[in-house]
Amino acid sequence: MLIKVEINDEVVEAQLGERLLDIARRNASHIGFYCDGNGLCTMCECKVLSGADQLNPPNATEHVWLSEERLADGYRLGCQAALRGAKPVQVLTRAEEMRRQFNAVMAPPAGTNAADNLRPLLANIAAVNWQHIGRWPFNLLSSMRRLGLLTVLWPVTDMKQLIDDTVRITRRQSAPERALSAPPKALPAPNDQA
Repeated sequence: MLIKVEINDEVVEAQLGERLLDIARRNASHIGFYCDGNGLCTMCECKVLSGADQLNPPNATEHVWLSEERLADGYRLGCQAALRGAKPVQVLTRAEEMRRQFNAVMAPPAGTNAADNLRPLLANIAAVNWQHIGRWPFNLLSSMRRLGLLTVLWPVTDMKQLIDDTVRITRRQSAPERALSAPPKALPAPNDQA
């Protein structure tokens, strides 16, 4: 069964059990990632705009890295949030949210000014930094216990995949009107993702 997921205003198809990170990477959606979905880098953080009830509940890894306020505001780690229901889900990735906020400072939309648009960007940067620094060293110790020291020190298991995905996303961001040079990867079998 294919499920409609809207990532950064683009509707894509996904399967039950798929993680938001995997959906975004497959479709070259603007999302951050580095730790291969281990819940370590938090770069894949997303704000769930609708359909939160169609995702698994926040797990222990998300509670380690995201503040209760951030979770209450609808933020999730894309590598931990998986589809559990068949209704549509709409998310805005942190990478895209910050890109939009930055663009609003650099080229303010009509009726706004750079100074006013700077406040949300700075608040977002502060919140992201606080969730790392303010929760130190518990978040790192928890990750080391869960993943092991080696994975924490070098979380990338497939450097070629990381580079390929990064290039695809970068190309798409720099020229969204152009078709991607490489087609999206096939959807995984329904039971490939937990």
